[in-house]
Amino acid sequence: MKSRHSLLVFAVLAVLSLFLSGCNAFEAFDGEIEAGDSQTLVDEGNLKLAAADYSHALELFERAMAKGDSGDAAYRGRASAKAGLAGFNMFTVLDRLQNGTSPIDSPAVIFSAAKLIKNLKLLDEAIDDMNRLTDPGNDDLLFRSLMSALSAAKTLLAKYDTNLNQKLDTPDQIDFDTNDGKTLTWSQLYTRLSSAGSAWSLEKAFLELTEAFNGRGTEWVLISPVNGVSRSGTYTPANRSTVLAIGSLATSLKTANAWFDKSETEFKTMLLNLDGAS
Repeated sequence: MKSRHSLLVFAVLAVLSLFLSGCNAFEAFDGEIEAGDSQTLVDEGNLKLAAADYSHALELFERAMAKGDSGDAAYRGRASAKAGLAGFNMFTVLDRLQNGTSPIDSPAVIFSAAKLIKNLKLLDEAIDDMNRLTDPGNDDLLFRSLMSALSAAKTLLAKYDTNLNQKLDTPDQIDFDTNDGKTLTWSQLYTRLSSAGSAWSLEKAFLELTEAFNGRGTEWVLISPVNGVSRSGTYTPANRSTVLAIGSLATSLKTANAWFDKSETEFKTMLLNLDGAS
């Protein structure tokens, strides 16, 4: 009996000494992560993403990159963490785009969905990371094309919502020279949103979205809004409307650009009509 009592006391003291020294199981686990290789950090980052712990996930992915991991998994993970911190959730955005109160095949629905975004800078950084992928899958194309569409709306508001009421309406000072010194000029902005080589291009988003959505529904042939690239596939009515909304936004900006330096009134009218709030 005395021997059993001594063993029990020894076990209790051993456990107590671990707590007193600060070396508990959780700290040991954290230590393993701290010292782990980049793959361990990426795996743990993905677990944090699944738990919507975006700040911790971002830290883990950046540590993985600091250890030399510049592969798709690390870029995808960091983009997802930054997008989450920016307020972007792909399923929530799709629901807003496809079940919104605005006409769901118009630019207005994109501006409505863009209200979910709280940090444009982080969203743009996420888009940049997603465009570094060497082998993007359909989910990646869907993710970055939807982010690009919302970024376009938020960027236009940042430049032209001069009365700061989160919409484009008549009081906004929209003219050829609108420039607060912090945002791109119109020419720079239009190139960013239309050039197929831009990470934030609506032309690129349109084409990638047609690829991501292709596979369910009825046959459809479509033409890209800026360069007239032909695509065909099968699409559900809801997915088709989302493609059309992005195409309509790109087409409206193309028309506005045609009026730039020609008619300030028409240029302003085109921009005011984008979000349906004028």
